[in-house]
Amino acid sequence: MANTSGIKEMIVCRNGFYFGDPCYALDEKLYNEWLAWGDEREKKEGRWCNDGKFVHDGMDIMVVDSTAYGDGCYGGIHTNYGVDAGCLAVIPLEFCDESKNFRDGMGWVCGESGTVTVKTDDTGRFRVYVKGKLIEDVETGDIEEEEEEYDEETGEFWDEEDEE
Repeated sequence: MANTSGIKEMIVCRNGFYFGDPCYALDEKLYNEWLAWGDEREKKEGRWCNDGKFVHDGMDIMVVDSTAYGDGCYGGIHTNYGVDAGCLAVIPLEFCDESKNFRDGMGWVCGESGTVTVKTDDTGRFRVYVKGKLIEDVETGDIEEEEEEYDEETGEFWDEEDEE
C-alpha cells in the first residue's frame, strides 16, 4: 500500500472546486511548487509526503492525499477517476488551469461553494464533504474482485466459485 495514513483537512472553495488527480487540473506553476514542497518535506521526514493541505504564498491551494495503490482508475459516486500522479485532491477552481481541459472527464467539477472537508484513511478511502454533507466517496484500496478464467476448450468463462 502507498504512504497513506489518512488526513482530515478543510479548504474554502469560493467558486466551486475540482476533485481528481491534481496533474489534470492544477495550474502548472503551482503544480511544480507542490512537487518542490513535497521534496522538502521528504528530506526532513525521510518519506514521500506531498499529502495534506498545500499552502503557497499564504493561500490554501489544495487538499491532497495519496491513493492506496498509486496510479489507476477508481470509481466514485460521480465518476471514475483516472490517476496518474498517485493521488487525489480537492482544488478550488481559481487555482485550476482551464487549458488542461479538466472539465472534460478528467475528474469531477462541483459548482458548490463553501467549506470542503476531505477525509481519508489508511485504507485509501476518500470522502469529500461540502458544508458537512458527504458528496463523494472513492475507494482506492482493497476492492475484492472476482477472478474469471477463460477455458479455451469449452469457450466459457468460470470463476473460483465454480471450482467448488
